[in-house]
Amino acid sequence: MELLILSLLIFLLVGGLLAFTLGGGQSTTKTPAAQSIAYPPGFSPRLAFKEKYGDTGIAYDENQKSICILQPEAHLSQIISYQNILAVALFEDNALIAKSVRGDEPGKQLLNQILTENIKPLFQDPTEQQDGQQQHSPAGTSSTLQLRVLVNNREHPVHQINFLNMEAKKGGVIYNEAMGHGKNWQDLLSHLIRMAGKPIPSSAQPPSKVSAPSSQPNPETAVTEPA
Repeated sequence: MELLILSLLIFLLVGGLLAFTLGGGQSTTKTPAAQSIAYPPGFSPRLAFKEKYGDTGIAYDENQKSICILQPEAHLSQIISYQNILAVALFEDNALIAKSVRGDEPGKQLLNQILTENIKPLFQDPTEQQDGQQQHSPAGTSSTLQLRVLVNNREHPVHQINFLNMEAKKGGVIYNEAMGHGKNWQDLLSHLIRMAGKPIPSSAQPPSKVSAPSSQPNPETAVTEPA
């Protein structure tokens, strides 16, 4: 009997360690994990993602229609309204998967001011660049999945969120989880970009609540380009 109990305890311990090892960064929806992150005053997140290794992350306040880029190590955590999100792009192994950019006239004017020659390559597929270098992972695997966000801030215009930063088998648990998070946030920020580009009549009601993003990008909110 004692041997049986000991075997059961060892099984539970190994299972818990395995679950902890496989767990990556996580998106949260009003969970204790999201509430435990220190946000700037006045920011109340509905969704949040924090990188597995490090404190960098991103969160979304539905009531304010704003995001918060979490960079506590660099003391750069800041609230960004949806009107100041200019572009978002999702890259897998440095190859462009999807991109959304402000296309309205006010948005284009802001882009011309913020999108310098040094920043442009960060939002282009390597195939569009003369000296672009695409990252190559072993066949059937992927090593990085990164969301790049361009905001209307001259001092810190570019923010990067890593959903995957290790070699993972495509179709595997780690890869699928990372890709799900990446596409969700790409889809949500694309929606905010499209919303920012629409004129708001003076008599218009406040924007309705944004539902949680789907696991697949909406073709209307993200321009998908082949790898």
